[in-house]
Amino acid sequence: MISGRATDDGRPVLWKNRDCQLRPRNEVALLTEGRYRAVAVVNAGSRSAAWMGANEAGLCIENSLSNDLQRGQKLGKGFGNGGLIKKALQTCATVADVQKLLDTTNESGRKTRGNFGVIDAQGGAVMFEVGPYDYTMFDANDQQVAPDGFIVRTNFATSVHDLPACPKAGSVAELTSGNRYARASHWLSNSEGGKISASAIVQRLARDLMDESGQVVPGSLNSDTSELPAVVSNRHSISRRKTVSAAVFHGVRPGEDPRLTTMWAMLGDPKFSIAVPCFPTQTVVADPVEGARGAELCEVPRTLLDINRASQANTLRSQGLRDIWQDVLPLEAEQLQRTLAAREEWSSEEVTDSQLDQWHAECVEASYQVMLNELQQAKLAATQGQVAVYENDVRAGVVSVAIYDHSDGSANGPKNLLRFLTEEAGFAARRVTPKQIQSGELEEFDVLIMPGGSASSQSSHLQDEGHKQVREFVQTGGGYVGICAGSYLATTHYSWSLGILNARVWDRTHWDRGTGTVHLSLSPTGQEALTHAHPAAEVYYGQGPLLVRGVDTELPAYEVLATYQTGVAKRGAVVEAMPDTHAIVRAKHGAGRVICYSPHPEKPSGPSHLIAAGVRWASGAGEQTGGE
Repeated sequence: MISGRATDDGRPVLWKNRDCQLRPRNEVALLTEGRYRAVAVVNAGSRSAAWMGANEAGLCIENSLSNDLQRGQKLGKGFGNGGLIKKALQTCATVADVQKLLDTTNESGRKTRGNFGVIDAQGGAVMFEVGPYDYTMFDANDQQVAPDGFIVRTNFATSVHDLPACPKAGSVAELTSGNRYARASHWLSNSEGGKISASAIVQRLARDLMDESGQVVPGSLNSDTSELPAVVSNRHSISRRKTVSAAVFHGVRPGEDPRLTTMWAMLGDPKFSIAVPCFPTQTVVADPVEGARGAELCEVPRTLLDINRASQANTLRSQGLRDIWQDVLPLEAEQLQRTLAAREEWSSEEVTDSQLDQWHAECVEASYQVMLNELQQAKLAATQGQVAVYENDVRAGVVSVAIYDHSDGSANGPKNLLRFLTEEAGFAARRVTPKQIQSGELEEFDVLIMPGGSASSQSSHLQDEGHKQVREFVQTGGGYVGICAGSYLATTHYSWSLGILNARVWDRTHWDRGTGTVHLSLSPTGQEALTHAHPAAEVYYGQGPLLVRGVDTELPAYEVLATYQTGVAKRGAVVEAMPDTHAIVRAKHGAGRVICYSPHPEKPSGPSHLIAAGVRWASGAGEQTGGE
């Protein structure tokens, strides 16, 4: 929270990076039921609480969780942190009004445990450390309290630890998020020109990366060097693993129209997102920043974050970051500059709500288009890579098939497979249980089919010994056919994966994207290998993995037999994310073969011959004939 006396234009600024792994889907919402209209960042689909927002009186408020404020007390029955923010936005015009709200609820009690930053249109800039039955107030306009004109809070309260309002970094090193407090304080104290700008916080501080020692990551936005390391940690950074959104509030000077107060909302991890302007009296929220299952401008950054995660915990592959910053930050900078210039014009003439609506909508649409472009570029990079070509030779005679089943026999997957993998068709198929696999019975079969269901459950039932038996079976010449869940299991993407297919899962953030009929495009090799006469197929999709190239240098590349041409996006997923990802792929693994189907051709009335042909190919022993 920055007083106007410390900013470059004399307007107060309030900023928050929101960390909440349990509620990663955020959206922008209008609150219209109180005394004051307001715009806020909320959990997608919920209006019971707000987590940062601004109202038409120019009041802005946010908070950071600080569990130490409970002080061993039993929580009250009143507002929680988000409920208090919403109430303040609906009923309070000034810092003094928020203080009165806290006074009136002290006696009855609240569920609050947080540091609440508040700025208003009168120049007020106050930090409240709010417990269940009391609070402590720190005024950033008081030079004795905040010598540099700003107050920083992470996840500790100074009043609990008998510290001043702006403690030295060394005195909070052992407190919760003390390293992030130190980093933010250092950045603000060393701002260019000695004054702090809202734009710099949006573009640089909200995306700050630092290492475990508290030093800025080389090549990041706050570094003087140009080269990022190949892998960067974001465990301790201001923009870290748990960060799901951010907002920077650019207030007004005393006497200016409070409706010009601007919330720069960044939905999703700020490093992979873009800030868009929102105004408290706008009458509509642009579609890309709202949505009960998550706004598109939140879900696209979540997809980009996911595909750029490195194998080590809390780390990211930096190439994706560089590409996004190069494309996104120039547009964001332009919109920051244009909005500030427009505000100066609007200050001298009456601005209408419809003008604010239009400005917001135009900025959001341009931002969404640049983020969609980033999505397409990332998908293209993920689906391209090493090309492999495998022979279509198949084993003659009867193919012995084990169909995995840990159910009581009621699972539909095995039932559907046994319907067409018959003796008449040249297969000897039967169910096998996890215990049978663990005891080594796969040696009796040519092929193992892991059908649909839950991949993590399949992995859990197999246990370590089952994993070992499956890997050894394929390594020594057995065939593996994965369908939906079985394909998830085959990849290298999860800690519980078998790691027999060099594939990652694109957009796994939205694995529960819904079900429905989709269209596939088969390559010429795919048509031949799967005995399908046409270059297209219609098939049922049941939330299978969207396969893309893996990064394991110890595994061979896979060959793409079919890609998705249409997609399913019923549960918050972005519709553009699915087309062109890989639907059916095959590869060698040791002496064995692996073929994986993301959709469900085995469903009744589906093109089950695609599965039958794949099973027969997996039973063969051909060698790779081309590719590099």
